[in-house]
Amino acid sequence: MLKIVTDSSSDMSPSLCAELGVSVVPVRITFGAKTYHDGVDIDRTTFYQHLSKSSALPTVEPPALEQLQDTYSRLLKGTDQILSIHSSSRLNKTTLIAQQAAKSFLGHTRITVVDSRLISWGLETVVILAAEAARKGSTTEEIVRLLRGLIPHIYMVFFTENLDYLERQSHPGRGRMITDNLPGARPLLIMEDGEIVPMDKIRTRGKSLDRLFEFVAEFAHFEQVAILQGRASDDTQLLFQRLAEAFPQKRLDVKPYGPALATYLGLDALGVAVYEGI
Repeated sequence: MLKIVTDSSSDMSPSLCAELGVSVVPVRITFGAKTYHDGVDIDRTTFYQHLSKSSALPTVEPPALEQLQDTYSRLLKGTDQILSIHSSSRLNKTTLIAQQAAKSFLGHTRITVVDSRLISWGLETVVILAAEAARKGSTTEEIVRLLRGLIPHIYMVFFTENLDYLERQSHPGRGRMITDNLPGARPLLIMEDGEIVPMDKIRTRGKSLDRLFEFVAEFAHFEQVAILQGRASDDTQLLFQRLAEAFPQKRLDVKPYGPALATYLGLDALGVAVYEGI
């Protein structure tokens, strides 16, 4: 049977991974001179504690090449096909490292690497759908076609008042360019073609709730919505209530985002993610 691999920036729970048979390779989170393995020696709660106390901004690095090679080698004892689905190559180099690891097994098996162009809930959604298709007996080619069709129908939008993280993560000027001419404004950010880029400008956090709600309401049809939050806040509950009242028949989740996405957004961002369906 085809095996699925992803990385920890998908923010998938261990229980869900076990249920779906998905193997997760941890990305590395660096604070100053110390590096942690996401989900292994640092979890979301501990990461947030470090982030709230540390003056250093964290960075995210891909898994070591050897970690991916070891994961593939272990799985290949029970299969000859692996589908490895990872966070956007425009955010970090995990997809590139996975491609390098896959080359180690050329001629012996087939390892297909997919750049999801997403992170966190978006990547999780892609992996879940791939794992479910694999369970039903779909081939690698069929699943890759499925993913290429559905990835453009997953949308992620965020509001954050702290742009330092986005500026630090190889996006100089991306957040500032929309606010320089409007003092006091902050950008509404969108995941677009694998990058986190400014979409609109918001003056207050209250207005951001309106804009996030409006973003969801603009869809003529969607299958699933998630509210993405860092630390829990009253804003999350307010947005949940508005969406639940407006779309009582739709699945609505609240998803805390993990360390990988927090290195771009900080602790207190709030966002929505929409799977439009295909």
